[in-house]
Amino acid sequence: MRVLPLMVCSLLCLVESKTYLFPIPQTVEWTGYGSILADQFTVEGQNNLYLHSAVDRYLRLIKMEKWKPVQVPADNTWEVILSGNMLLGLKLEVMNATVKLDMGIDESYGIYIPKEGGYGTIRAATWVGALRGLETFSQLIEKNNNNLVVHSAHIEDAPTYVHRGILLDTSRQFYPVNSILKTLDAQAYNKMNVFHWHITDSQSWPLYLESHPELALLGAYSPLEIYHPEDVKRVIHYAEERGIRVILELDMPAHTASIGESHPAFITCRDQFWANYAAEPPAGQLNPIRSDVFDLVKDIVAEGTEIFPDSLYHTGGDEINDKCWETDPDILAYLNTHNMTTKELWFQWTNRLLQFVINECHKRPILWEDPVRDGGCYPKETIVQTWTTPASHYTSLGYDVIISNYDYFYLDCGHGGWVGNDDRYVSPTQSETPDDQFNYGGSGGSWCAPFKTWQRIYSYDMTYNTTSPGKVLGGEVAMWSEQTGPTVLDGRLWPRSAAAAELYWSGSYDNQGQRRTLESVSERFYDWGYRLQTRGILSEPTQPKWCALNPGQCDLNPPNFI
Repeated sequence: MRVLPLMVCSLLCLVESKTYLFPIPQTVEWTGYGSILADQFTVEGQNNLYLHSAVDRYLRLIKMEKWKPVQVPADNTWEVILSGNMLLGLKLEVMNATVKLDMGIDESYGIYIPKEGGYGTIRAATWVGALRGLETFSQLIEKNNNNLVVHSAHIEDAPTYVHRGILLDTSRQFYPVNSILKTLDAQAYNKMNVFHWHITDSQSWPLYLESHPELALLGAYSPLEIYHPEDVKRVIHYAEERGIRVILELDMPAHTASIGESHPAFITCRDQFWANYAAEPPAGQLNPIRSDVFDLVKDIVAEGTEIFPDSLYHTGGDEINDKCWETDPDILAYLNTHNMTTKELWFQWTNRLLQFVINECHKRPILWEDPVRDGGCYPKETIVQTWTTPASHYTSLGYDVIISNYDYFYLDCGHGGWVGNDDRYVSPTQSETPDDQFNYGGSGGSWCAPFKTWQRIYSYDMTYNTTSPGKVLGGEVAMWSEQTGPTVLDGRLWPRSAAAAELYWSGSYDNQGQRRTLESVSERFYDWGYRLQTRGILSEPTQPKWCALNPGQCDLNPPNFI
């Protein structure tokens, strides 16, 4: 074991004894000691190709970032005792290195970094757990003078929720593959394990399918804005290397106007101005009574579920507009003949699609809450993704739930309006009046509002009033792209998504049953934003840097230590 000179030890003995970890592990025991990372530091036990590439990736990252915290701790008792020995290596002990990445995979891990230096250990049930351990290990290392110091700790950690995701809408704006890969990097840093790819919508159809190439060739914005099979494979592989599952969503029967570019007869109300017939422009929904339309749907879904290996498939299903279908005389005649309402027709079509996904594609379906909320009944293996209604409404009915409450987790909100020729922005008196509130308070003229602050996101209680027999699987933040694109993606997602990531991984309550608070997370959160920037993620500033350098001085009320 290599021993440090006493002079070096004396120079480094004021290194902080703990580091800012994000998301916070379930249990951390700091020893108060640290060791210098050896120049020839090695990692043993890489018994999986993904682990091998992850080790290389993290060793490069550690040497590149040479992290020195920006946030000054309010607690000034963090002084560390530097071991006289270096940390020479890390041993990976993985029980299952071949298990398939899928929902429910064991991501637990333990880290032991001895205070006397030598060799640390990461123990994990699966290779994915080892990936999570490597991320935490990277956060135990800080720069001091010209050395990297590894902080001694014993950590036991596992996610609270199995589903921890980001939804990205690539229809309203096209995102180059490299933008998606960068988002996957940031997700891995934050231990998020799902990339929900809302790949198509009414505005464009950028997904190339071998069974129906015309959908993308005619429905994409341009030939340069298409995800070809090699692009999709690249995203899936890149994500899997980082322990991230890619879940495909092909939203239907609404949000399908782009199919009308290649199959105009299959879409109802596509010739109508949007305002009365759709949630946003353009209008258009799949015709629910034509057998040739459903044959197309089966082709699309069958190929999509074959390309994407995850056991879950998102069927969409939100924001049906009754008036759109009622413009079609054949649909009106069908409703009259079968004594049905448009909602009942919607429920019937949805059940038919769910049965196809379950029985023919052998996937477990996810469904936006709308057809359940509005009265439909579906197979209980269906997962309901909520955005307007408390999760308890669906868990009490026996459904498992993914939470994407739009009042907390819609990150696109608060950036103004985008529909044209809107004179509501003219304020006659240039001040708020009872007749002019559009530009003030509330929505402030935004398409959706308000802006979801990281504090609001972190304050969400994932367990609030949830009941059995269904359970909360986790949550997703949503990045809809009416007003977001690749030029601003990093700042819109980060660091706010990190606040959600800690809820999803660590839980709203600690292992003592105490609610996690803004006060307890703030220093870690602020420093994490700076660290993401060092890692190449253009994380948005959340306060003046002066505040990080002067702890407590930017609080709303005087801190206790003054």
